[in-house]
Amino acid sequence: METQKTKNLGENGYINKNCWLAKSLGHNPYKRCQYCELKFPNCIFLQYQIISLILIVLSFFLSFLIEKKISEATVFSVLILVIVYGYFFNKNTDKIIRTNFEKRKAEEIALREKISKEETEKLIDRERKLRQDAEKLNEEFKRLDDAKTQFLLATQHHLRTPLTVMRGYLDLIFEGSYGKVPKELKEALDKFQLSVFRLIKIVNELLDVSQFQLGKEIVYLQDNVDLKEILDEVYEELKYEAIQKDIYFNIELPKDNLPKIKANPEKLKVALFNLTDNAIKYTNKGGVCIKVDVLDNKVLICIKDTGIGIEKERLPNLFNQIFERGRDAKKSYALGRGIGLFVSSKIIEGHKGKIWAESEGKGKGSTFYVELPIG
Repeated sequence: METQKTKNLGENGYINKNCWLAKSLGHNPYKRCQYCELKFPNCIFLQYQIISLILIVLSFFLSFLIEKKISEATVFSVLILVIVYGYFFNKNTDKIIRTNFEKRKAEEIALREKISKEETEKLIDRERKLRQDAEKLNEEFKRLDDAKTQFLLATQHHLRTPLTVMRGYLDLIFEGSYGKVPKELKEALDKFQLSVFRLIKIVNELLDVSQFQLGKEIVYLQDNVDLKEILDEVYEELKYEAIQKDIYFNIELPKDNLPKIKANPEKLKVALFNLTDNAIKYTNKGGVCIKVDVLDNKVLICIKDTGIGIEKERLPNLFNQIFERGRDAKKSYALGRGIGLFVSSKIIEGHKGKIWAESEGKGKGSTFYVELPIG
């Protein structure tokens, strides 16, 4: 029986074995896949689809909360934006991936000693033309990227504004501006307020991810920030979650007062909240301890848990992955978004600090370290 010849990258019929989807289907879902060697979670079009889906769901949910229905205008506007941008994104991605593949292939062929001078010159001309085409495509891609930026800014306005209004009215209700709130209504409003806070957090995280990917500076530092005050706020917001899981949760501070640091209080709280929240979510026995030490001109924050641990092979890229989580993390907490560690690392980098994690492996707990400069 004749053995079937293995197809090479770029040939018709080539299947990317690194891609779970292509390997499962037995064929490429898109023509550009024959030029791709990436793993399925790293597919840029998949990431676009995930973000688009989240934005669609959030937009519909907010429309329902505000108007008690999902209007046709909202549905039409959101779907048109996603479809139009997706069409151009998909079209130009195909061209760029194929152009880059052709360029690499031309370079490999040019290195072979057996090719003739005439063929080399043709390849150089072709590479020059491909470079020109790539420059044109890059310009078009930049234009589309600018359109995406405008889309994100519009989304930021349309999502944040109604949420801010909702939060403001809730504060007025709880303050008694509209009279005393009945006990049974207060319980419902408490749950509603919690949902609003969670939505605000999700929207802010998604927008932060987009801004970081666009290379935007969103961490603005100020002097004389009280780190203890930030840690106390994180503790107060998460202690009830620890109590519900019947695990310990404490903070160990140095005997001397903590020095003031240069930081962005809001963003630093987000980073420390994400790290501590993860530690509590993935710990079912034992508990979580936040320990702070002052070393020379630096503050070292250790967030140690006795939870599910981290596979050693995941540690090197733990903070670089977006919308991707470990198998054990998914089993322990299915609702995670896979963006908290990425956002936290970018925030710490914006503080000119360092962040890393250590773990002995599965079931042996984890320790996250945050190092921040003093002054």
